[in-house]
Amino acid sequence: MQSSAQSLQTSQPSCAENLALLRQFAELLPDDAQSSFRQTLANLTQCCEKAEQRRERDAQTLRFIQFALENLRVDAKYLAFDVEATRRENARLSRLLETFLNNEP
Repeated sequence: MQSSAQSLQTSQPSCAENLALLRQFAELLPDDAQSSFRQTLANLTQCCEKAEQRRERDAQTLRFIQFALENLRVDAKYLAFDVEATRRENARLSRLLETFLNNEP
């Protein structure tokens, strides 16, 4: 099941798709308007590349955090099991010690 952020992301065109459309649009402009538009397009391309790098870095960070949280969940389950086993062992040894002390002459 996709999260709402993932479904939103997949339903929107990517930067590359938008830039491709802008390049096609630039071809339709008169020659005198194309140079300034191409400069703007170059600036947009740089912005999109930086945004894509940030998005990839953020996605990598998110994957790392999800992995760390899953490990933390597993570790917490093992610790809870260990605490419960230690309590049972402590109770057993206390009963054994009490029995031993009660049976002394």
